[in-house]
Amino acid sequence: MVVPCFKEQPESFMRIPTPPMGQSLLVIGVLNRPETDSDLNANASLRHYVTRNALSAPLPGCTLCTLKPAITLFMIDLEHIEGATPKSEGVGRARRVGCDLALWLMKQGHIESEWIYSSDADAQWPSHYLSQSWPSDAAAISLPFQHVIDGEAPLDQATLVYELWLHHYILGLEFSASPYAFHTLGSSCGFNARCYAAVRGMPLRAGAEDFYLLNKLAKIGRVFRPAGPPVLIQARASDRVPFGTGPAVARLMASGEPQSTPFFYPQNNFNALKRILECFPKWLNSQEPDIYQSLSQHLPEGIAGAATAQLLKLGLPEAIKHVRRNSRDAQQRARQLHTWFDGFKTLKFLNSLRDSTGGHQTLLQISDKASQPLTTKTLCSKRSAIVTQWGWELEQDEA
Repeated sequence: MVVPCFKEQPESFMRIPTPPMGQSLLVIGVLNRPETDSDLNANASLRHYVTRNALSAPLPGCTLCTLKPAITLFMIDLEHIEGATPKSEGVGRARRVGCDLALWLMKQGHIESEWIYSSDADAQWPSHYLSQSWPSDAAAISLPFQHVIDGEAPLDQATLVYELWLHHYILGLEFSASPYAFHTLGSSCGFNARCYAAVRGMPLRAGAEDFYLLNKLAKIGRVFRPAGPPVLIQARASDRVPFGTGPAVARLMASGEPQSTPFFYPQNNFNALKRILECFPKWLNSQEPDIYQSLSQHLPEGIAGAATAQLLKLGLPEAIKHVRRNSRDAQQRARQLHTWFDGFKTLKFLNSLRDSTGGHQTLLQISDKASQPLTTKTLCSKRSAIVTQWGWELEQDEA
């Protein structure tokens, strides 16, 4: 299990799950500080804890210590070894160093498991996921998760609205029958080591490194979404990364009215995506597909025109020609086109379509227009109504 650490406290390691009887867990912590933070003491507390509990220091900047019975911590002090992490690489570099070390230890025969788990210091995993046998065709797993609220009303509300945004996006992708309908949180995912190596590892990015890695892994295998209890993530506003959960929660809190803040994709955007994916087989069998004509049969004129413009900008006609020239059969053509129109291009398309057709909507607007599960009253009940259909087993809370 790889855990990047920046401005964390020793208590965070108390959340590490106890492995099943007869097994052991290696936690690879990566202490890092981005160059955007000038506080040389940002990691002092955790560094002192590791030094005080060290069993050995196999390499400069590397420390082994025991967290609990059957749990060993291998702490890499990346800040000590190479200084502050470049702004452009951030947490992606920390995860990359930890995951690459895990891969090397597997290759050397020191780790039996074929799976590398990715977590964060504010996350607590149910221990049974450590003993699961994942499907043989799975390149990665995306686990259930739940942000834990603690009664601080502004933070709780902003966190829950953000989590509903995450779920609403996946619901939209599911509605559209996109093969990229899975959550991409670095705190609650894992990947097969062989597949991780095949896609050349974790991207060196200051944010969204988890999204880009899972996007690559989805092209060579399945991203499996198990049912079950959630990884519990502490609700907190944070500036540790330039974008993602922490900054989004901070922005929603600053708005003063998270539920009235434009943040969600309009349903028309997903209607357009659904129609596009339905048209893929037809377009692949046409020498010169008429994209606008196909879309305008089922979408409002303005949406069809904007969607066509975005697809042309992305280069869809050229991609179709390339796929037709380099595929043996219909199945391979479909796979290659979905590989081209991947999770990143899907997101880029939705963002562009949103911006050209009216912008974001608020949670209240989405709830007014949506059927269940978003029409329930409280934020927690909205969340529960959504994830229950995925087989998630949330802990009860009130908000």
